[in-house]
Amino acid sequence: MSTAPSGFPPTTLGDWRALVDKELAGVPFEKALVYQALEGVRVAPLYTDRPATPLWREPSARPFRICMRHGERADEAALREDVASGADALWVPLGEVPADLRTFYVLDPGALPASTVASRAPSQDGFILGIDPLATCALELAPVSALKDELATLTSVVRAVGTRGTPLVVSTLPYHNAGADPADEIACALSAGACYLRALEELTPGQAAAALSLRVAVGRDTFLELCKLRALRTCWAKLLAAAGAEDAPRALVHAVCSSRTMTARDPWVNMLRVTTQTFAAVLGGADLVTPLAFDEALGPASALGHRVARNTGLVLREESALGHVADPAGGAYAFETLTDALAREAWRRFQALEREGGLAAALASGTLAARLAAAAQTRAEQVSKRKLPVLGVGDFANLDEVLPRPAPTQGDPAAQRFPLRRDAWPLEALRAKAEALSLPDVLLVTLGSFAESRPRTGFAAGFFAAGGLKTRETTGDERAAVVCLCGTDERYAAEAPARARALKALGCKRVLLAGRPGALEASLREAGVDGFIFLGADVVATLAPLLEVMA
Repeated sequence: MSTAPSGFPPTTLGDWRALVDKELAGVPFEKALVYQALEGVRVAPLYTDRPATPLWREPSARPFRICMRHGERADEAALREDVASGADALWVPLGEVPADLRTFYVLDPGALPASTVASRAPSQDGFILGIDPLATCALELAPVSALKDELATLTSVVRAVGTRGTPLVVSTLPYHNAGADPADEIACALSAGACYLRALEELTPGQAAAALSLRVAVGRDTFLELCKLRALRTCWAKLLAAAGAEDAPRALVHAVCSSRTMTARDPWVNMLRVTTQTFAAVLGGADLVTPLAFDEALGPASALGHRVARNTGLVLREESALGHVADPAGGAYAFETLTDALAREAWRRFQALEREGGLAAALASGTLAARLAAAAQTRAEQVSKRKLPVLGVGDFANLDEVLPRPAPTQGDPAAQRFPLRRDAWPLEALRAKAEALSLPDVLLVTLGSFAESRPRTGFAAGFFAAGGLKTRETTGDERAAVVCLCGTDERYAAEAPARARALKALGCKRVLLAGRPGALEASLREAGVDGFIFLGADVVATLAPLLEVMA
């Protein structure tokens, strides 16, 4: 029972549940208000208890550092501009560190062997050398067969770098980009960490732990991603404790906004995505945060995109004062419970991965790649059915937009083991195909008054726009390649069969209807209706065949 303020009667969870059930009017509570965030992790609408398991806390309240990424042949002037304009760290290819530019560096060694990377470490203190043999194999920059030899060199690499920097990184980016959910990302990080700790057994547990940093992607679900970082720290502390390094200093966590969530269409919306992802990273306890340019999916970031990304972090830190609290989500029952559930599910998957030989074995056998490809396919189906909304692409698509640069074509994801599978790609590929054909408008034939037809004409226009097809409304019967009837269920019963026959008689190739047909399906199909569009219908599966009809 809750403690009620003076003057208010006490209430119980049962009282609240009774009111909720009354409002749901027979709809099951679990179906209406509880959703499955991922396998093993559910999110409820209300939490009144804290998890029994104590969570690992971070004592530091140091504000996060903004780490800006630069690609090959980084422009030195751009590096200096970032530092002068407020960036605290630079993520650059190995060997492209200006001698006199002092800042914290995150280095990208590419496909270079670990021993070569160590010999090229910067002379200054304060850097992450970026050695991650498992991620290098996942990205096919090196064969899995070379992994054993690489792991054998790690001890000498750590000794060579000493305390000047952090030589190794455990990155989840390849797995996230390929389709991993938060629990899989944490499990992969733990398995990689266990692999590297075993490779460093000649060192003390504390020395081995201090040689490792973490790099993790931050995706679209703000609360879940926030808790993912908290759960990662909890599980990482448990892993280090099992290795005898429970007193090791806190691992540096480098959070990177998700490339998987970026869109090539309506790229301006990516500014909002980067803002919420940076917000989640900071509240999750990241030490370094890399915001992405809004036009990243169109190719190398423009100067404007790079500046907006950097300033997004600055505004959140300097004007919104994010990062000044050690654990802002701590104590909130919802976040504590979600963190606990995610940590438990991730640890379960980590143990399963280790029983099968660990991350290295999963990379060699292809089992992890197959698992993530299946997860990515499920995600693509949700996007195509608009159950996983992608603003500006699947929802509220602007077919008259002018892109800063032409949208790129994406190759076959199956050509790589761990490719970048952007969420928006299935719809963007369909839209690109429609635009290349210069197709006529889809005709929306309205039934009844404006007020009656408006809900479904609005839905239909958005559905077709997600596939790159423009629409035009009419109240009369006209000849068109593709026509969609829009009205109320009552109008469909009274008028749709006759209108469908009339439209087919005029020569319309395909007649669709907006809404689920229910008991009318047989009569509507007999009258000439070829298909139905509705909430949950597959945009790609429905519209792809129409492109050939309209061409």
